[in-house]
Amino acid sequence: MLRAALPMLMLWLGIALGCAAVDWFAVARADKRLEYIFKPATMLVVILAAGLALPHAPNSWFAQFLILGFIFSLGGDIFLMLPNPRYFLFGLVAFLAGHIAYIIALNPTAPPLEALWLALPIALVGAWLMRQLWRALRASKQDSLRAPVVVYGIAISVMLWSAWATLYRADWSAPQRACVIVGATLFFISDAMLAWNRFVKPFAAAKLAVIITYHLGQIALALTLMV
Repeated sequence: MLRAALPMLMLWLGIALGCAAVDWFAVARADKRLEYIFKPATMLVVILAAGLALPHAPNSWFAQFLILGFIFSLGGDIFLMLPNPRYFLFGLVAFLAGHIAYIIALNPTAPPLEALWLALPIALVGAWLMRQLWRALRASKQDSLRAPVVVYGIAISVMLWSAWATLYRADWSAPQRACVIVGATLFFISDAMLAWNRFVKPFAAAKLAVIITYHLGQIALALTLMV
């Protein structure tokens, strides 16, 4: 059944990629009007494509919680898009909920013990990044954000490890593993760049790099349902 529906599903992901490309152009040109349309439109189309794939998904647990994560991500997109800085925390909470949904999706059973060694490099990278953010937030007197940022950092690190742990899950095919690992890794990189640019040290083309890796990560995660 999935094979018969695959061309239509891939078409919808192609539309999502097209919406994302327009949003990248809007971010590069600082065109807020276009961004307000195509940033949420991208995730809406991703959610639609994933929803169409749901009846054909071999793992309905993963598919359902993945879509829930996409919905929370859409909410986070909208909050982070708004100009008032107070909405940043709302966006952080929405994305935190999204990562929790992804973690649940990737762990219908306990993670394989063989995957524990993968936690070490991820934890080292995450701990170093959290240390830099903690210092930057303290220096800028944004103490109220330190705990939420650390909690979020832990959640996205666990999500990344859960994706890599699929290497040791026998029920995952090689294409599925590739898509989920690429998607989770790009999502992690996107969030790391966003936090670094916002709290530690701004860098050139940060917003564009953040949105490109974010959209490609989400699309790769959705592609997991179709390979």
